[in-house]
Amino acid sequence: MSLTGLRGILALTVFGAHFFLSFSFAGGTFDSDFVQNVFHVLFSRSGGPAVSCFFLLSGFVLTYIARPGDTARSFYRRRIAKVYPVHLATVAIAFALVAVRYGAPGAKVTLSHLLLVQNWVPSQWYYLTMTGLDWSLSCEAFFYLCFPVLIFLLARARSWQLYVAAGVSVALAFGLPYVVEHTFALTHPDPMEMVATADYGGPIGYWFAYVFPPMRMAEFVIGIAVALLVRRGAWRGPGVAVALLLTAVGWGVNLYLPGYLQLGAGMVVPFALLIAALSRADVANSWSPLRWRPLVWFGELSLSFYLTHLLVQEELFSRLWNAGVEADLLPVPLPVLSWWVGLLSFAAQFVLALTAAWLLYRLVERPMVRLLRPRDVPPLPITTASHDAPHPRADQADRANQLVEK
Repeated sequence: MSLTGLRGILALTVFGAHFFLSFSFAGGTFDSDFVQNVFHVLFSRSGGPAVSCFFLLSGFVLTYIARPGDTARSFYRRRIAKVYPVHLATVAIAFALVAVRYGAPGAKVTLSHLLLVQNWVPSQWYYLTMTGLDWSLSCEAFFYLCFPVLIFLLARARSWQLYVAAGVSVALAFGLPYVVEHTFALTHPDPMEMVATADYGGPIGYWFAYVFPPMRMAEFVIGIAVALLVRRGAWRGPGVAVALLLTAVGWGVNLYLPGYLQLGAGMVVPFALLIAALSRADVANSWSPLRWRPLVWFGELSLSFYLTHLLVQEELFSRLWNAGVEADLLPVPLPVLSWWVGLLSFAAQFVLALTAAWLLYRLVERPMVRLLRPRDVPPLPITTASHDAPHPRADQADRANQLVEK
């Protein structure tokens, strides 16, 4: 349950990042330095680390609940049932909105989004054209494609080899984007950028560090390695309290790291420690603040919320903003706003985005998962059978079985 609650925190963090960045780009500031600083610390560089944690979680959860005797076909079918209907629904909505405002996207761009291969083209006009967020699903699709092979290989590795694999992946996440940024350049960069890349290594650096699926595989592999170590009882890491403290400290440090590291690598280690600590706390039924029921409920909606919130923010509030400017009711840029007006706007956008996500979850995500998931799924274990993995107590197994594929 704690990992589902963590998903809720991450979804809220991404939402806050888009709210604060759009507010700042419009020239807005709060009249309270305290509120302004709080929003800056929490949300000015939060989108990238949150997505990085989603990738870590994906590798961890899929591995932790991996079933002996499961087939690649069954795995792919479950992943398609979970992700693809929601993806198709949001892409259809985004296509209509983009077509009305800017004209219909080209056939190649549209097809690349439908097939979730848009990230393989180093152009923002490909990977950011539709919802602005389904680029992360393009990475996830690549992870899912590789997962049966990765779990087959890593599950047979010794514990020390898993630590090495995780360490090498961390090193690659930190070092490889720097090498690429200083070695390669795009021959035909975008004539106009939707997201400014100057602070993140330029067009090639931003695309490689943040969007390119094989590069983001590092976080997914770390999640797999940590999950295998936890399942074997071989994980050596801090408890929840210390992991939360390290995550908070890492969050502050990440604000001052080089741009390309802020996109994900800077928070990989603290998040990995936190995910492992939360999973162990749930199995042991020890303290965890992320089991709060409203937060867990929101975490259940996190996929639908993640894919819809930016559409709500951009299409609804940007249209209202433009209408206010055209009617001379709002100035350009935004003036200094009362802090309570900013918080009220944040809450209003969140409620509308949550409503849209709940509708998508109830009308598309849940029904399609029930309809498309295979019925012949093997029982759910919490330990591996190899390398002398410890056998769980019955009460631990019951709590572990609450983990579901997200």
